[in-house]
Amino acid sequence: MNRLILPAALVSLIAVCVTGPAGAQRMQEIVATETIELRAEQARTFTLDQPVARFSLSVEDIAQVIPETDRVFTIRGLKAGRVLMTAYAADGQVVHRSNIIVDQTQGLVKIYRADTKDYVGYFCTSRSCGRADPDAKPLPYGATPETQQRGEPSGPSAGPPRESR
Repeated sequence: MNRLILPAALVSLIAVCVTGPAGAQRMQEIVATETIELRAEQARTFTLDQPVARFSLSVEDIAQVIPETDRVFTIRGLKAGRVLMTAYAADGQVVHRSNIIVDQTQGLVKIYRADTKDYVGYFCTSRSCGRADPDAKPLPYGATPETQQRGEPSGPSAGPPRESR
């Protein structure tokens, strides 16, 4: 009798492992509704229509989410990578999902003026350029020298004439 029970139990165990439990639902992928692109060390502020109780990131060291209010939050890029951000309401329902892509800080273009020690910075990608700090006041444009001095190993030399704007 024991000889018949053991093979029957083994066959039922194999059937459960292969077919799975009865009534199990298929897994569905939940996709993000938008993609947010920023550079490492760059911060951008966003707002949502619904209040958010908490944020979740799929990877913690790529980006940081800083809640300002229950509807306003800032995303700060920490290092290059990709992360999925999910915003939850107080009842646990998903309010919003976004893919966050953080690029390296390479691509920073600094435009210096000869009469000041300050510069205007731009982050450039293969598609476009944008102000590195959009909240900073642009440098005043006044008279510009006809040539720009730049240092080289053999000493300063005159660069090509600059166009006045």
